[in-house]
Amino acid sequence: MLYSKISKFTILQKKLILIFIDLNVLVFSVWFSFWLRISNPLSSYFLNSIWIILIICLLAIPIYLLTGFYRGLLTYTGSSYIYKSAVSNFLIVFGTFLIGFFLKLQMPPRSIWVIIYIVICCLNSLIKIGLRDFIRSLSSSKKIKKVVIYGAGSAGAQLISSLRTNGDFKILFLVDDNKALWRRNIGGIKIRPPSFLKNIDEIDNILLAIPSISNVRRKEIIYSIQDLGFSILEVPSIEEITKGKSKIENLKSIEIEDLLSRDIVEPIPELLSRNIKDSNILVTGAGGSIGSEISLQLINLKPAKLILIDNNEKNLFDLKNNLNKINKTDEKIQLKLGNCCDEIFMNKVLSENNIQLIFHSAAYKHVSLVEENPIQGLFNNIISSYILCKLSSELKVQKVILISTDKAVRPSSIMGASKRVSELLFQAYDSFYQDTCFSMVRFGNVLNSSGSVIPLFRKQIKLREDVTITHPDVIRYFMTIKEAAQLVIQSSSLAKGGDVFLLDMGDPVQILDLAKQMIKLSGLTIKDDNNINGDIKIVFTGLKAGEKLYEELLINNDAKPTKHPLIFKGEEQFIPYNEILPIMEKLEKSLKNNDLLKSLEILKNLVPEWKTL
Repeated sequence: MLYSKISKFTILQKKLILIFIDLNVLVFSVWFSFWLRISNPLSSYFLNSIWIILIICLLAIPIYLLTGFYRGLLTYTGSSYIYKSAVSNFLIVFGTFLIGFFLKLQMPPRSIWVIIYIVICCLNSLIKIGLRDFIRSLSSSKKIKKVVIYGAGSAGAQLISSLRTNGDFKILFLVDDNKALWRRNIGGIKIRPPSFLKNIDEIDNILLAIPSISNVRRKEIIYSIQDLGFSILEVPSIEEITKGKSKIENLKSIEIEDLLSRDIVEPIPELLSRNIKDSNILVTGAGGSIGSEISLQLINLKPAKLILIDNNEKNLFDLKNNLNKINKTDEKIQLKLGNCCDEIFMNKVLSENNIQLIFHSAAYKHVSLVEENPIQGLFNNIISSYILCKLSSELKVQKVILISTDKAVRPSSIMGASKRVSELLFQAYDSFYQDTCFSMVRFGNVLNSSGSVIPLFRKQIKLREDVTITHPDVIRYFMTIKEAAQLVIQSSSLAKGGDVFLLDMGDPVQILDLAKQMIKLSGLTIKDDNNINGDIKIVFTGLKAGEKLYEELLINNDAKPTKHPLIFKGEEQFIPYNEILPIMEKLEKSLKNNDLLKSLEILKNLVPEWKTL
């Protein structure tokens, strides 16, 4: 194969070949310039100016070498080569003119020098670009991908420029929604309407190059492309490009998170920093999905001290690594391995660090696991909240925020009921103790959290296993971890005491549709009665113990808006402090005695709306 032979040449051999080509270009350019000017291939002007060829060739090699003319890889020759060529060739031609002038050699007409310069630059560029394209055509060891770029704006134009230096892509045409651009072109590549895609079969990828488009419109485009059966890649976001985190040509696959996320509502700066800056803050369950994101965001808000607690060694270690990545390892941050159900440990942490604000995220959140391990689940979720309420009120912590869940509303699981008891405790303590503000934030599923179905589906699709769904009608709300954490922090600034804050979770998502989208995004097809040769089958396994078809955020239907458009406030009835305290003492005793029947009986009394199976 010719390319394999060329690739075996040494750097010196390649340079010698290029020098040989350039010397021939120089000789031809001088002769051709005289011919263009004099209209005679062997005029007396040319014969008397033969010295120009000798001197121009002697100057060219050292100047080309000194200006790095041969350092670049030929296969990546681009516009920078043309600029470098223009400078180098000017030095060569001007140097030859000066030598002839000072040596009083016979000089040709002055216009000849200009023509020589122009011809050399043009031939240099044409020959090098021609060689580049020839070598690229030889070097393509894999199938060239036929692609279409969706978006004829600046991102699309930049993508064309980047892909043209890569021999693995052939750009068929561009697509854009703007009618004014149809039938026009960018760099010779035609712009077509989206409907044109219906007439094309042989496309390997459609490259989405509209990084500034709204999420709503982006989803519409992706869904329409998916329906046509094409695979989609997209350019990075404007934020990633402007911050230098990624380049325009760093194409990435569309992830399901991209389709589930919504247009960002920017946080209100005052709400983000009001309780955080220069405060001593504690985060429990700091190694978990939401706890770690809250921790990372709090760091940037400049607290005086940040104490991060988790009882899972691996989670805490991962959090430490994430902190190291963003160079946030100062002495203000303390990572503590410990259990929030250990009252002595928690008392020591709170009292020694003069904690002013607590985000209580520690909890067992897997519905099925807590259902199978009820004593441990109830003890961890309820007793940790009970201890935190007692210590916070005694030490007069200013604010304590409980991270709750939509599963606490009319719970059908032990996990949901345990979180509802935690809410009742916070409300009861807030009504009794005036020096500490107890509030809670209630929201639904967080994308890619440890209990989310998305990582499970992704794993099943990767292994080409059946995708398992409990019920075809299951509906869930989803929110990104980043957005949830920001809203939780802002809710803490709105808290007055006893508040139940509800986060707007957006539109509900049918889990069956979610699974179908994930299969399509993976470039695979769904195996069913209509497509028996499909790749992956969807299997319904039946609702798990404690699982609901849909979740809700309110016990009643009364939610009031707050200063933030995505944060609402609910008002709910609770058990008074004097009534709940003796019940809690009995529950704690029965849990410590591992008395399941008694514990569940007390739980049912505390949460009568709990639907036991």
